[in-house]
Amino acid sequence: MKPNLDDLRREIDEIDTSLHDLIMRRAAIVEQVAEAKGPQLDSGMRPGREARILRRLAARHEGHFGRGSLLRIWREIVSTLTAMQGPYSVAVFTDDSDGLWDLTRDHFGSYTSLSSCATRREVVAGVADGNWTHGVLPYPTETDDRPWWDGLWSPDAPRVVLRLPFVEPGNVRDRGVSALVIARVPPEPSDDDRSLLLMETTVEVRRPVIGELLTSAGLEGENICAAADGTTQYLAEVAGFLENSDDRLAKLAKQKNIERVRVIGSYPVPLDGNS
Repeated sequence: MKPNLDDLRREIDEIDTSLHDLIMRRAAIVEQVAEAKGPQLDSGMRPGREARILRRLAARHEGHFGRGSLLRIWREIVSTLTAMQGPYSVAVFTDDSDGLWDLTRDHFGSYTSLSSCATRREVVAGVADGNWTHGVLPYPTETDDRPWWDGLWSPDAPRVVLRLPFVEPGNVRDRGVSALVIARVPPEPSDDDRSLLLMETTVEVRRPVIGELLTSAGLEGENICAAADGTTQYLAEVAGFLENSDDRLAKLAKQKNIERVRVIGSYPVPLDGNS
């Protein structure tokens, strides 16, 4: 028999009502969580847990409803509920292109407060001073002559907590753009992570040497870039979730020509399909 449109529409209405009820129920639970935590000085965002949620949903999803659309819906829900638990605002470096703004909006939600910053240093300083809870900056490259990461030595400095895009991007204006997110909250493991190491050497060393030093310390990674020509500061990315108490970092610090080493953050590995 041909489906009855009125019956199908009534069923859709019932499903919509159920979905709405569940969202309101989830919000009520988040309010209880916020009450249990007490007043928050920083955002209630938990990058590791959010990554695990999205990975689980992506793995179980099926049917013709696009996975990207599903995860975008969840990002909107999670962002709104996170804002209920404490301050939540994002600074975005937008000097080079509009791509970072689009990635930020897609991940942090359409109604989250976003502020445009003309310089990378403004983003870092603003997050460090508490003007914003998060900052979005371009992923470092070897050709970048204005690095933002070389000043993160202090234990009180912001830390990298995310890489964007985490899920497949939508209609962003620059699909090739990639970003890192900094925050004052410590990163947390998501079961599949990458960590960023800031290193200073006593003399300038060749890029392949950085990889060799990492391997000698038992770390799987590679040099991303140096701060500038002639510098002795390097940024490397290694597999896994590392903390500064990791024994391998102590071993790395003892390698020839290494002056000091510090983990400046970690991020959950984005879902398949992202660079």
